[in-house]
Amino acid sequence: MSTVLKAAAAYLVILFAMRLIGRRTASQQAPFDMVVLFLFGGMTTAAILGEDRSFTAAMTGVFTVGLMHVLVSWLKLRSVLIERIVDGTPIVVYDGGRWAEDAMRKLRMQEADIRTAMRQGGMTDEKAMRYAVVERDGTISIIPAEDG
Repeated sequence: MSTVLKAAAAYLVILFAMRLIGRRTASQQAPFDMVVLFLFGGMTTAAILGEDRSFTAAMTGVFTVGLMHVLVSWLKLRSVLIERIVDGTPIVVYDGGRWAEDAMRKLRMQEADIRTAMRQGGMTDEKAMRYAVVERDGTISIIPAEDG
């Protein structure tokens, strides 16, 4: 039972920590970001299993984390509040020539991140961009300006 409780608590702690870290997706992560994720995994495994390195304890931990994920997904379907807490909401960081500096600071994003997404979308001129939105999963959507 101890493994189940520790795995459930670890799931919630890691979920909270990931929300604090921010919205970078795997494709946008720098090596620095990947180090944090690997450390989370190692520390969590040690904390959940402790001295019990048995196959049974490991599988109990795996199934508990899996069931926690299913539970949180189910709760997100039934509650907009839970969905917003777990996944966040899209955030506009560029609106018709103006950078939302406060929002970008909270997301720990730079103009260079948005410009990269703009170029990846085939735009070379910032004036061609109407909106830039950081989506819930960390991807950046670029909405082009309408031609006159």
